[in-house]
Amino acid sequence: MGKIYNIAKLSFASALHLGSGTGEEYDRSMRVLHSDTISAALCSVCAANGNEVKPFLHSFRVSSAMPIYCGRLFLPLPLDKSCVKLIEAPDGSQHKRLKRLQWIEQPLWERLSRKGSIEISATMISACGTAVAVSDAKDIYISDAKDIYIQRQSLEQKVAVIDGEDNEPYYFDRIFWGKGIELGVLYECSDSASFKHTFSLLADSGFGTRRSVGNGVFDVAFSTVKIDVAEDTGGLQLMSLWLPKREEWDVKTMSNSCYEIVSRGGYMSGSSEVTQRNRIKKSVNMVTAGSIVATPSLEGDVVDVRPDGFEAHSVWRDGRAFYLPFVKLYGDEM
Repeated sequence: MGKIYNIAKLSFASALHLGSGTGEEYDRSMRVLHSDTISAALCSVCAANGNEVKPFLHSFRVSSAMPIYCGRLFLPLPLDKSCVKLIEAPDGSQHKRLKRLQWIEQPLWERLSRKGSIEISATMISACGTAVAVSDAKDIYISDAKDIYIQRQSLEQKVAVIDGEDNEPYYFDRIFWGKGIELGVLYECSDSASFKHTFSLLADSGFGTRRSVGNGVFDVAFSTVKIDVAEDTGGLQLMSLWLPKREEWDVKTMSNSCYEIVSRGGYMSGSSEVTQRNRIKKSVNMVTAGSIVATPSLEGDVVDVRPDGFEAHSVWRDGRAFYLPFVKLYGDEM
């Protein structure tokens, strides 16, 4: 069944550095623009314009960013790559090639979400080795994957110059998006005008570190995408990070799911209290995008992660789930 989803398309004009939230690790950038980072940045813009943050936060829900190549959307592959079979692969090479894969083009994802498995050929794997592509929906084995390069990284040496001290070299990791690549963010909102206005303001300030020198700025356009989602699958795939409510974490459900957990922390870089922006937010564990959860629906939670002793304002971590239906990969019993 085809369902229409709202999508924000981000075209980055410069490189991007996304901190991991575990300290000043300039030599390593995150590779994915996560849903909680997008949500927090939108809320920071909302607060900077003198608006109430909490009502705005609960007026929308976003996915993590996904690559779009020349208008073609790629969705996350399940974390368990056993659902993908690489045909005509030399002995020993299949596991290595499948391990790198992160994204799959929409028509192939739609097939995979129904059947729970799919066969691909080596010619369908992108030049960067992280995406599976198809150029003709009538023949899934005709592909221009060799032209697709999602992202590359640039590790640059810098020097910190401090008066009266020895110059200290350090490395700075930046992500550059490939030719023809945009990022797509699926979203739901109850106030479209407010959401789009805030996102447009965010485009001028950007994401990540060193925005003052142009890093992370982008153009944004709003559109829709029709995704052929399955019915009555009994499961779902996360398109965002998910912070489960206590009652959602069911042992049987999660034992029949395929998921990873990531720790999310970071600085209060968007705080209205400028002198407090170097303080560290409380860390929380979240389930990653791409995870398959053996339940037909999820909600997720929003929590206040401001550090102890900070009372000026709340610092929200958005862990509400954005998901699409996906067949269960495992049975009811493991």
